[in-house]
Amino acid sequence: MKFLLFLAFTSSPAAAMVYQSAVHEANWQIDQSPLSCSLKHEVIDFGQAVFHRENGEALQLSISTQDHPASQSSAELVIINTPWQNDIVSQKLMTLPVTYGQREFMVDGNAARKALSALQQGQFVQLQYASQSSTQLVSVILSNVQFLPAMREFQECSDKMHPDSFADLQYFNVYFESEKAILDNSASQRMQRLADYLKVDDSISRIIIESHTDSFGRKELNTELSEKRAQVVQAFLIEQAEIDEGIIEMHSYRDNKPVADNKTPEGRAKNRRTELRLIR
Repeated sequence: MKFLLFLAFTSSPAAAMVYQSAVHEANWQIDQSPLSCSLKHEVIDFGQAVFHRENGEALQLSISTQDHPASQSSAELVIINTPWQNDIVSQKLMTLPVTYGQREFMVDGNAARKALSALQQGQFVQLQYASQSSTQLVSVILSNVQFLPAMREFQECSDKMHPDSFADLQYFNVYFESEKAILDNSASQRMQRLADYLKVDDSISRIIIESHTDSFGRKELNTELSEKRAQVVQAFLIEQAEIDEGIIEMHSYRDNKPVADNKTPEGRAKNRRTELRLIR
């Protein structure tokens, strides 16, 4: 639904083309997984608004359109009272920098949280900007109709999200005892943490395993030891995380890439490692 409205909160009253879903059309829907939650709202004749959160990341709000690209350099994100509330009150959340032709408007962090909170409290969220499609300002209003039930699902999804994020585990080290290529209890627990994550993230396209030793011992023995450490990590991923062997790439570097001084016990312990890198 679209209509003309004189905006009382602007510095000088001006007509705007308003896009807002009618009460009988307003709807909020949830998309969820162990790693992300999305709360979506279709704005009739305009596009879509999405609150999105990935585990370990800040909340984001995106408002997108195909038919109403921006024509000027800024947009205003505002909280307004609904028509049935007592006073016409507005609170500007932020001014967004906009490029000519932009079709998606994105905010994150504190501004996104305030917008979500405003809808919970029964207010509207409005995006206002100049568009190539109209001589008037375009005003997009996110309705709170049918919002609260979907918001409860969104919160439940957020609460149940997997504890680790991609950023937490993208670079992952496992350490070994001297002259051994077996996972002790500590290493097994770390590897299980990674395996549990890989079971729920189907976006991983490649896993790189790089194995190392300290400088003690004969070269030929350390070469074999380094290779076995990579193999034991690979076997754990295949068995415990059900990873396809075809996406695993292994490299053995023996003692050629130390990260610490091999002259000290502490340094050698840091060098006896297998490094894993996850790639999307």
